[in-house]
Amino acid sequence: MALLDYIMHHNRYMNCIGVLVVLCIALCFSFNRKKINVRLIGVSLLLQYLIAMMMLKTTIGSYILGAMSKAINGLYACADVGIMFLFGQLANPAGPWQFIFAIKVLPIVIFFGAITSILFHFGIIQKVVAIVSYVIRPILGTSGAETLCAIANSFLGQTEAPLVIRSYLTHMSKSELFVVMVSGMATISGAILMVYAQMGVPAVHLLTASMMAIPASILIAKIIIPQEDENARSSKTVEAEQQSASNIFDAIWKGTTDGLHLAINVAAMLISFLALITLINFLLSYVGMGANNLLRFAQVPFRFSELTLQKIFSHVLAPFGYLFGFTGKEAQAAGQLLGTKIAVNEMIAYGDLVRMNLSERAHIILTYALCGFSNFSCIGIQLGGIGALAPDKRPWLSELGLYAVLAAALSNIMSALVIAFLI
Repeated sequence: MALLDYIMHHNRYMNCIGVLVVLCIALCFSFNRKKINVRLIGVSLLLQYLIAMMMLKTTIGSYILGAMSKAINGLYACADVGIMFLFGQLANPAGPWQFIFAIKVLPIVIFFGAITSILFHFGIIQKVVAIVSYVIRPILGTSGAETLCAIANSFLGQTEAPLVIRSYLTHMSKSELFVVMVSGMATISGAILMVYAQMGVPAVHLLTASMMAIPASILIAKIIIPQEDENARSSKTVEAEQQSASNIFDAIWKGTTDGLHLAINVAAMLISFLALITLINFLLSYVGMGANNLLRFAQVPFRFSELTLQKIFSHVLAPFGYLFGFTGKEAQAAGQLLGTKIAVNEMIAYGDLVRMNLSERAHIILTYALCGFSNFSCIGIQLGGIGALAPDKRPWLSELGLYAVLAAALSNIMSALVIAFLI
């Protein structure tokens, strides 16, 4: 009886239905349903639940969150020394110009390029990939490279994390590459996380959401594009690769140069994609105006509201508000915020969330639902970022871009549904 009361309270039974809906949507878009690893689905859901319980309900979880936060802050503080030297107070987001992506984020990519090149030169990354593969493969059946990138994405972000496995990218199967793409879009970087925390979004839930996104993104990615050929895994081919850098200084030069190339590509693709999305919204507004003029001419009193990608996705995603267990204005707000996140970005959505007068529980659940880079402009970031590291994979990146946005959004929604059931 107590269990039934718990499930009915806050409409938690809708959360269970929501998990099934998310899985069904992923199945509908699967490239090969016969190759889906059913065991992986159950294990990934269990891992999400256990991560949420450990991080939010135990002392050791709080300690891990604190340690990770300090480590992330330490890395970014080191990068800030070089950034401040070049850009001065422009690198301070507390100034009237606030957060400048080109100054605060892109130089960090260059720094991480140098770090990962050094780690690869000394064979550290190769050993980590081997260990992760040894531990994770029996649990999830994924390779070390794709799993390590999914973990790195949860803290470093989609521009820096692929640098950790850049020597493995060229050898990746389509399924492995899709995990890299989805995990990148299903998480936020440590630098951006701190910005959102300053905006008033609870940091503990942002960190927990990033942790939960690891199994969630692998789960959805492996449903949509399952691993079809076990012999095509990247870790089986890279182990024999020879180190290209002759010494540590050569490794630093190569890593810095690669990071610079990556940062420039990301900046260029962002300019193009954001401008094109704005152009689409501009054209949509004219379609709406034309429709309203026809209705006015026909003397029909009905009028369409302003038509934008944000509005379209707000209506499409509105049902998820009810699956979170919300009703009334909170359910409508959930659809609006999810639409803003996908059509624009999560930064604008979090700004709207902080200003909305929602209950504390709704605020927490939506923090998880919005905690990811799953929007259209991130397709451009990955084309410019991962595409620069592995040019031969660019056709796959462009082919799978929209699927990655869908899969990452579903991953975030899955995490929010699990949290909604627990709190």
